[in-house]
Amino acid sequence: MKHIFEENQRFTQWWLWVILLSFPIMAFGPFDEKEINYNHVLIGVALPLLFYFFQLRIKVNEKGLHYQFFPFHLKSHTIKTEEIEKIEPLQYKPLAEYGGWGIRYGFKGKAYNICGNKGVKIFLKNGTNILFGSQKHHELAKALKQVRK
Repeated sequence: MKHIFEENQRFTQWWLWVILLSFPIMAFGPFDEKEINYNHVLIGVALPLLFYFFQLRIKVNEKGLHYQFFPFHLKSHTIKTEEIEKIEPLQYKPLAEYGGWGIRYGFKGKAYNICGNKGVKIFLKNGTNILFGSQKHHELAKALKQVRK
């Protein structure tokens, strides 16, 4: 099935990678050869690797919006077009409104975001809403509005 919109996002914030890459350095930091803590080394290497594999995948086709926050979602989830009440592209405050990036539950609803402060809020007919962070938020909203017609 052909997608009219597709976006894959990763954590690319330079400050996040400075922090994450400091873990392996600290894990191998000054130590006595008799006191190597392999748990620290494992965590120091595994944490940056985990963040490297995080990916938010968003696709839109005539059936609806398909999203996957890998590796937490092993399969894609779908919001069907008939479930959507309203679509709103917006600029938001990730820390203040949702508590940061990732899969978030805030006072304003659920959010899936990787980076930046732009996204599309989808209001569902069941009264809930979900924000999807997107670097192409206007294109995502346009694609969703197109499939709803």
